[in-house]
Amino acid sequence: MEAESRPGPGDVLSAQEYLRHMVVRTPALRSMALDERAGCRLVAKAECLQLTGSFKVRGALNRARTLPAEARGRGLLTVSAGNAALGLAFAGHVLDAKVTVVMPENAVSAKVDAVRALGGTVVQEGVVDAAGAFRRAAQLQDQHGYTFVHPFDDPYVVAGAATATLELLEQEPALDRLVVPCSGGGLLAGAILATETAGRTIELVGVQPDLVPTIVRSLEAGEPTEVEHPPTIADGLTAPRPGRLNFDMIRAANVKIVTVSEAAIRTAVRELVLALKVVPEPSAAVGLAAIMDRRIGAIDGVTALMLSGGNISPAVLADCVTAAG
Repeated sequence: MEAESRPGPGDVLSAQEYLRHMVVRTPALRSMALDERAGCRLVAKAECLQLTGSFKVRGALNRARTLPAEARGRGLLTVSAGNAALGLAFAGHVLDAKVTVVMPENAVSAKVDAVRALGGTVVQEGVVDAAGAFRRAAQLQDQHGYTFVHPFDDPYVVAGAATATLELLEQEPALDRLVVPCSGGGLLAGAILATETAGRTIELVGVQPDLVPTIVRSLEAGEPTEVEHPPTIADGLTAPRPGRLNFDMIRAANVKIVTVSEAAIRTAVRELVLALKVVPEPSAAVGLAAIMDRRIGAIDGVTALMLSGGNISPAVLADCVTAAG
């Protein structure tokens, strides 16, 4: 596939076959207490329990394995607030490729340390936001000839991400709706692709922080649009703009996108920890935040939450868990 080409069901099935013995088949969790708090029947796909603590490893592995040996030999490069960096560092470790990642200076220290533990080289100096990270990566690519692996706007990355939803559809045959965190759009585009692959028709909803409504603004503008924004607790949802491939897929599928407040995200993290006994990062909790804050209407059927990752700093976790519910 070319970088801008749309992946198809065959690409998802190929990724699923490759990843079958490479990643964890994460559980779909339920809680009666959480159902009562949310006012609907819920199931949570716990990608926070995935290798590297995020669904991102799926796309990174799928992309890296398709690269020629010569491209891997030049070294791999990506941009990330943390989870895509961890995914590619893991892929590099497995496939014997050196990995360099550009991360913002304010990236969660636990994520930075984990990338280094996997053998990745982290570049942070002078990088203050995601847009600056992409600019720095372009400079490094020109200087060193690294092979750039886009963290979300790549058909192989999207096909890999789609395997999380494909698993969920196998685990939950009666699913009616799936709520997906979104920023660059790779996980949501993957969900669209997975439903096509499985021949299933379910409602898909994307959720972003109120502070970083890039996909909402892009849909209004009719093209991927950058939005300046203040810091958000959902640090994994701060892509400067949605990917072109993902944006086109989301727009064509007419997916509803909603946004949620910082306070609602904190409360949702707390509820997920207490009810499901897992540790989601704030970016993973935006789906529950949207439901509990009534940004998404109630339905009679089963709603799934995609808990996209679990890489959260102890300080943020303590702040969320002790917040008033």
